[in-house]
Amino acid sequence: MTLATRAPADVNQLNLGWLVRLRWASVAGQACTILGVHFGMGVSLPLAPLAGIVAFEVLSNLALNRWQRRSPTVRESQLAAVISVDLVLFTGLLYLTGGPTNPFSSLYLIHLALAALVVSPRFTSALVGLTLLCSLGLFFAHMPLAMGGHDHAAMGHYGMHLKGMWVALGVASVFIVYFLDRVKRALRDRDLALELEKERRARQERLAGLAALAAGAAHELASPLATIAVVSKELERALSRASDAVHAEDAKLIRAEVERCSAILSELSAEAGQARAEPPLPMELEELVLASLASHVNDPRLEVRYAEGSRDATLTLRGRLLARALRSVVDNAFDAVTSAGKVVVECERGAGRLHVRVKDDGPGMPPEVRAHALDPFFTTKAPDKGMGLGLFLAVSIVEQLGGELSLHSEPGRGTSVEVEVPA
Repeated sequence: MTLATRAPADVNQLNLGWLVRLRWASVAGQACTILGVHFGMGVSLPLAPLAGIVAFEVLSNLALNRWQRRSPTVRESQLAAVISVDLVLFTGLLYLTGGPTNPFSSLYLIHLALAALVVSPRFTSALVGLTLLCSLGLFFAHMPLAMGGHDHAAMGHYGMHLKGMWVALGVASVFIVYFLDRVKRALRDRDLALELEKERRARQERLAGLAALAAGAAHELASPLATIAVVSKELERALSRASDAVHAEDAKLIRAEVERCSAILSELSAEAGQARAEPPLPMELEELVLASLASHVNDPRLEVRYAEGSRDATLTLRGRLLARALRSVVDNAFDAVTSAGKVVVECERGAGRLHVRVKDDGPGMPPEVRAHALDPFFTTKAPDKGMGLGLFLAVSIVEQLGGELSLHSEPGRGTSVEVEVPA
């Protein structure tokens, strides 16, 4: 399978980048070889036309590099055109340096190997045909090397030719192996990035489903809760007139709890919908931290640390969403520690990004728990202590904000959650 059959747009750009790098390496190798043979081995070469070809390679690669930086849409035909130009230029070098008698003529294989990797079989076949035509043409027209005669065996140059072929084989092998290894690494990194993107999209889809479910639940429960609130208020008034203070207090408690449920559902509905459309707004880092620690700000187990110059920093971000994510992380940290434990929140703003680390000295997580800690509905808590959505919602929100959330935990050494977002 060629690289071109995997994902044309980005893979072709990747291949163009490596072609540019290899062309620079080729220019350097050609220049060193020409100078070494002419001045080191005493073989007279036509330096002026050879320098012209090498200079054209340099200029064409500069132009190609400049074009690449504009992030164009690269097509297979353009990659094939670059390799075709290189084949013609290489043929020109061979024409000036002995043609088929030049031991480096076997380096045609490098161009064909690259073609097989970066373009489809249709273009590769065309490049093979061009290579054969160029190589065949050198048999009919080339400038012989001025080595004191043409009888290599008689003049003792045949051994030099064999050594040159051996060097050419080594060069071709190094280029091909190096390029293949780099391409495989790049593709492996790309496949990993695609898997991560696939997981991120799956989390976003699950989050969207949960948001829709939350909004639906808030809508459906609003009516019965309103009815209960009205009835409990009437019941409280009736009991008050009947001087039944105990039951009046019970009715008042019922109404208070209903109002609390209504507030929770309203917040849930807002976070499910309105917060998604929240625009980035300026806010101070300390304000964001206080919003994230609202229910724990007076807890003696909490310690907040700011990096130098970060406390009063002004951030531009979707603060409501980020505070919701950080709240989930902090709540989980407090659930993990004992009454004598410690939760440390470290904040740092720098280079246009906000970095928050939440550490606890709880029992930590074994590997099998750590592997699923960010999955939805996964929890090790008691059934009445949580649904296993806190960290899942946190990582989904952080990714929605263009950031990253990472979790580190070892048994007996606590847990650390790091959040980094653009700010």
